[in-house]
Amino acid sequence: MPCTGANNGEWEVSMKTRIHTACLLATCAMPAMAFAQTTESEPLAEIVVTAERRSQDIQKTPISIVVLTGEDLKERGVTDINTLAAQTPSLSYTDNGNTKYFNIRGVGISESAPNQTVGVAVHWDGTYVAREFVFGDSFFDIASVEVLRGPQGTYTGQNASGGALYVNSVRPDFDGTSGFAEATIGNLGHRQLGSGVTFQLSDTMAARVSGQLERRDSAYTNLGPAGKKGQVSALSQPGNLSRFLGRAQVRFRPSEDIDLLVMHQVSDNNSDGLPNQRFDVGPPPNRTIAYDAETRLDVSYNRTTAILDYKGFDAFDVRVSGAYQETKQNLRSDDDLTTATLYPALAAGSTSIRLRDHYYTGEVNLISPDDQRVRWTAGATFLDYTQPGVIQTGGGAYIYVNARRKNEAVFGEAAMDLMDGVELRLGGRYNWDHAGFTNDGYLAIGGMDGFRAINFTPGIIDFKEPTGRAVLNWEITPDHFLYATVSKGYKPGGTTPMSLRYGSETVLNYEAGWKASFLDNRLTTSVSVFHMNYDGYQTTYTPDVNNPTSAITRNVDGTKIKGVEGQFALRQSGFTLDGNFSVLDATYGDLTIVEPVGLYGNGRPTVATTANLKGRTIPYAPKFSGGLGLSYDAAMDGGSLTPSIRVSHVGAQWVTFFQAPYHQIPQRTLVNARIAYQSDEGWSLAAYANNLLDEDYISNVFQTPNGVGGYTLGNPAEYGVTLSYRF
Repeated sequence: MPCTGANNGEWEVSMKTRIHTACLLATCAMPAMAFAQTTESEPLAEIVVTAERRSQDIQKTPISIVVLTGEDLKERGVTDINTLAAQTPSLSYTDNGNTKYFNIRGVGISESAPNQTVGVAVHWDGTYVAREFVFGDSFFDIASVEVLRGPQGTYTGQNASGGALYVNSVRPDFDGTSGFAEATIGNLGHRQLGSGVTFQLSDTMAARVSGQLERRDSAYTNLGPAGKKGQVSALSQPGNLSRFLGRAQVRFRPSEDIDLLVMHQVSDNNSDGLPNQRFDVGPPPNRTIAYDAETRLDVSYNRTTAILDYKGFDAFDVRVSGAYQETKQNLRSDDDLTTATLYPALAAGSTSIRLRDHYYTGEVNLISPDDQRVRWTAGATFLDYTQPGVIQTGGGAYIYVNARRKNEAVFGEAAMDLMDGVELRLGGRYNWDHAGFTNDGYLAIGGMDGFRAINFTPGIIDFKEPTGRAVLNWEITPDHFLYATVSKGYKPGGTTPMSLRYGSETVLNYEAGWKASFLDNRLTTSVSVFHMNYDGYQTTYTPDVNNPTSAITRNVDGTKIKGVEGQFALRQSGFTLDGNFSVLDATYGDLTIVEPVGLYGNGRPTVATTANLKGRTIPYAPKFSGGLGLSYDAAMDGGSLTPSIRVSHVGAQWVTFFQAPYHQIPQRTLVNARIAYQSDEGWSLAAYANNLLDEDYISNVFQTPNGVGGYTLGNPAEYGVTLSYRF
């Protein structure tokens, strides 16, 4: 762990001891349930994925993919993308407040450069989410989450050079009235209420309304401006949370050929920001901070989605989808992360950022029937995005910018049976992107109406790129499936308000995989190997030795990423065991950068020095990640009892190419546990413990102006109970 002094060894010994203790408890607890009547061994349920616009068995889908159902999310304590990352090897997520770094296999976004877009395409209910600001939303009333690893250059296209995430809400059906209600109470002041109900408006129309309200206190203590507990009340308590999500859906099905869904979602996430600490002020683990500025992070949005499926043609089905979203983000941060009273030399004021965006997305698909020798899909997509924003710096300057993005694309893929069990798929996509800033931005001194020191004229830049894939599948037997694929992904370039331009990223992926079922489908396995050539990697560096503060975004060619991913699930005699892993080797290409004065702290280096990135590990690409879960279903009179335990490990990750000691998020191993009683009458009671062993772990590190850096700790042990009722 960086900059923690002599306590490193103590933390490692403590972690190992706790893990061994947890595994021993789990080993002893599971057989203790043997007195109860066990359920008979049943095959694992078939998992269906829809990311490629038609329903497919996950074991016959030629993609390295992880799918979690709504029940899986609850059992594993996955409530949002942040907790999803701990359960999904190769996926990395870091919350930096107003920006979120979301990467798969090290590809995505690792810089807060203006106008830079994400490289992992997120789709919520089938429509594209344009910016990462709302990635902190809750997974509530969710049917499934699909994580597609590797470039998705045909169906997803733009900004899917690393992969894609599909979040699918529970939708209204025509099976009568159904629903649920649940309440959770836990430590850290955690309180959560949620409910959802589907009801019939007529024989052809159904509706579903759901909502969730959540509150949680901070695990940190903010001493406030005086830096002394009890002397002056703190202005805010970073790390707290107040979150609301509401969703209303209406589904109209006048015939078997027409299915229309209209959905409106409202989200409101409010907090006092992230609890960031400085290494030089409070070495980890330290949950006491002292801010002399009020901090806030509020993100809210309204999103309307419509999806129409039409099956009235013999030659193909038609699917049309679209969404409109408006987002508001207000951020206020304490730039020095401490008080002038305690550390006057570090006082640096505060920054305020106000962003508003609105955008339209749309997609049209033509999908051929599944029973043809040649199966094909064709479509077109568009995005129109606008984001005006105001940044107020600690020095009193105001920056006004208006970011714009547009995308149009056409795509198609055909699958043909070459012989019995052998299939060839060829897909392509052409992308047109327009990204940049409008020419009405400016920097003002003394307020928005003050003196205009600089007028920004960066303009809009056009990009275009073909992407796609070729796949060869071989279904050796119904239980064994092989695939080999070559796929290309792409992320457009951009510019800064100062007209510093950078080019697009492209990723060429060579991948082979084997998916298999054994023991009458009670054991499923999946393994893939891949090699990716990553050109145009967008990174920020300092090209001028005489001016190391002149950071700009440029492209790095020759980056290589290779690795192995695997997962399995086994069900036998009431036990369910599952596991997954990822091994990555991701290194930079050739680029000379400047290491600024004081990069390593204490004035080291004393003069700006040059270094070449080649061979250094790229950010957010841990060499090893993995997880293991074990549960047991014990049938009892009137219901069933299910204890479960899950261990997840994420390897160390660099956060910047500089790779100073404080630029690494240390490895962590976390244990979650849960025990749930499900009654035959529809109600259930579950007790949970996340981070069961109360590990103090760093979830993020970052650079501060003095060259020493700061960090954020993950939450300590969280435990509580959930009472729910389904009808």
